Amino acid sequence: MSDLRSRLLGAVTSRAVDVPPVASFTQTATVELMASSKAYWPKAHREAKPMSLLAVAGHTIAGLEAVRLPFSLTSEVATMGCTVDYHDGSIDVAPTVQRGLADLRSIRIPEPHEGVMGEVIEAVRMCRDSVGEEVPIIAGVTGPFTIAGHIRGINEILLDVVQNKELVQRILESAWQVSASFSRALADNGVDVLVIVEPTASLIGPRYFKDFVLPYLRRSIRTARSPVVLHICGNSMPLLEMMVETGASCLSLDQKVSIAKAKEVVRGRCSVSGNVDPVAVLQMSSPEVVAEECMKILSEGVDVLAPGCGLSPSTPLGNLRSMVRARDLFCGGLGARH
Repeated sequence: MSDLRSRLLGAVTSRAVDVPPVASFTQTATVELMASSKAYWPKAHREAKPMSLLAVAGHTIAGLEAVRLPFSLTSEVATMGCTVDYHDGSIDVAPTVQRGLADLRSIRIPEPHEGVMGEVIEAVRMCRDSVGEEVPIIAGVTGPFTIAGHIRGINEILLDVVQNKELVQRILESAWQVSASFSRALADNGVDVLVIVEPTASLIGPRYFKDFVLPYLRRSIRTARSPVVLHICGNSMPLLEMMVETGASCLSLDQKVSIAKAKEVVRGRCSVSGNVDPVAVLQMSSPEVVAEECMKILSEGVDVLAPGCGLSPSTPLGNLRSMVRARDLFCGGLGARH
């Protein structure tokens, strides 16, 4: 019987495992998990101790077979000097970038142990002390194009890819280095699997993806010190071939993508994760419906059973636990014992 860490690493890197792991490569915090762990947003977005407590709860209380942190895409840009609204007073609202950087001519590349990035690294160490060596730790890193969008402004950078390509490339030169150095530091401090999350990349289409996303993802993944999962929101089928070309070990797919069709495109060149609908199924449906959807996704050959995107904070615990039960039933009761 594989331990959970060996199983996830095997599944992510296309090696044979006893059963598909059940994990999340996207954010895992829910209001119920906050209450159970006594660790709440927004502190859990920017302080190591509550971040680690809430991340571990996704494993020990919800039953996911990995610990995943952090819970937003703002750690890098907050450290770089962007103005982030953490929505103090709200426990179910994710941070948002209010203002990017004023000076785009000389973007400072911070050390990964600074600021909020340093808090995430410290939280990783706390998680490892809590769960030991046999439970895998997954850390999310914001992709270069999404970092660039936060620095410049999302609407502005979408125009810039057409009207001011030189500016976009100049910002991306800094953005990919921030993402890559953070990734290396996370791996050096105990992270087993890195997830590069590039939600903005699905907004620009294959033509601009090839020019402004693919080269910088390749650089980031090439320098990583642990297996990399690539997550792009929305219908990523038109981008799938280029997603494989990034060199990612595994593709985390949104619920809008057919796992069966994605497997046909991938042709064994990397593994595939996903893609239970986080809202219509995990948040809004019953455990029975969750189990039915999981069975369907498992039957299509998914390598890691996971939500298709970040969990809604309103997701019921029972629905998360239903994912593991469905996997166990699908695999004839051979699920993880821990």
